Amino acid sequence: MASLTPKHRSGEVTDAAMNEGIINGVMVGLPSLAGLYVAMQNPKFRKLTNWQSRTALVIMPALFAFALTSEQKLMHRMHEVAEETEHAIQSVEWADRHQRSQKELQDETAKQKQLRELYRQSVLNSGVRVVDELNAYHQMANYVQENPFKVIAGIGVPAVVAIFYGKSGKEHLSLQLKILHTRVFGQFTVVCTLLGVMGLKDMMDKQGKFITQAQVEQRVLEMEKTRSSLLERLEYQANNAPEYMKAHKRKQPASS
Repeated sequence: MASLTPKHRSGEVTDAAMNEGIINGVMVGLPSLAGLYVAMQNPKFRKLTNWQSRTALVIMPALFAFALTSEQKLMHRMHEVAEETEHAIQSVEWADRHQRSQKELQDETAKQKQLRELYRQSVLNSGVRVVDELNAYHQMANYVQENPFKVIAGIGVPAVVAIFYGKSGKEHLSLQLKILHTRVFGQFTVVCTLLGVMGLKDMMDKQGKFITQAQVEQRVLEMEKTRSSLLERLEYQANNAPEYMKAHKRKQPASS
């Protein structure tokens, strides 16, 4: 705790101590004067005392009270002013640190927001379409875009099998005709399926895959985690680079 009073407040401290001493001196001097007045009614007291001793009986208690209380008030006020000054200094320093930390925090927050917005823009510009909810046709379109040949095989093979099964019930047709009809109708079905699936895939490639806002935020979060992991790895390599170089230099003569 500071023990010195600032110079610009020394007058304030002195005035407070003086006022406190005068008030207490008067409060003690008045009863002393009243007591002297009562004592002066006794002839024996008047005979044993003179005017100097009588004056001292009134003045000395008041002076003692003045000196004691003013000194106590002076010391108390000095410490109080010193604490106020120290608190003011600490408050200013705290405010400056808080302002700097808030500015750094705001800068970091603004930087994080900017990076997050850039990540979000990169996701939105990566060939996607944001919808409120993925319905069945959204999921089907996404699956066709990602697995076109699986969809073609999944439709074409059962269609060919169904066509052959349908032709096998016709007894008037020979096996060669059944296979020929199956090949013709099956080829037509597969070609139509191919055109439909590849047309849908081309449209999805141009317009973008269907995703929800939650999936966008998930991708942004993954980008932030990747960035944090990369920064941690770079910081680790930077901190351990001197040790690695020293170890490499120690191993180099042995390998040569």
